[in-house]
Amino acid sequence: MKEEKFDFYSKTSLKSYNLDEAMRYQLSMLDGLDAFTRKHSENVANLTCRICEYLKASNKFTVYCTICAYLHDIGKLFIPSKILQKTSVLTQEEFEIMKTHTTIRL
Repeated sequence: MKEEKFDFYSKTSLKSYNLDEAMRYQLSMLDGLDAFTRKHSENVANLTCRICEYLKASNKFTVYCTICAYLHDIGKLFIPSKILQKTSVLTQEEFEIMKTHTTIRL
């Protein structure tokens, strides 16, 4: 039996998903705050989409999961950049800020 190879890093599948204007705006805000976070969100969305395709999930579910993956770090907009971009270990106070400001409250 021939083993099928699946490229989880292929970007071809994301081109069909169009985010609405509000989501594109939020992503542009992330990019302005921290380019690494924006790129990370794009990579997570790509991998999420590819995994859904690999699992043969429905198109509606795949789109939903991909959008969620794009926006999973949107709470970082509320983190001061000096904490978000800090290269050394966070203090306990900074860590608490990271935990409380990135949690979505419904």
